[in-house]
Amino acid sequence: MSKLVSDLPFGGILSSSMKVGALVSWAEWMIADNSLIEEIYYGTIVEKTTKIEGNRPICVIMVACSKTGEILSLNPFQLRLEETN
Repeated sequence: MSKLVSDLPFGGILSSSMKVGALVSWAEWMIADNSLIEEIYYGTIVEKTTKIEGNRPICVIMVACSKTGEILSLNPFQLRLEETN
């Protein structure tokens, strides 16, 4: 079997370090008054799942946003683990 073939879903290696209950952050970009604004959001991982998209398994991280209270479906490449004591 080739080294390029993996049984892990897309994002599986990165998401393996992300545990349920961990504090994470992500950025969203928006345009306001002709300028680019980066807004940082924080949340807690509540679930890790795998979905099939485009006939390929991908890892999806469900995060409870601390600002809005919504449960968001994010990919692990958007998230940064935050340090906690």
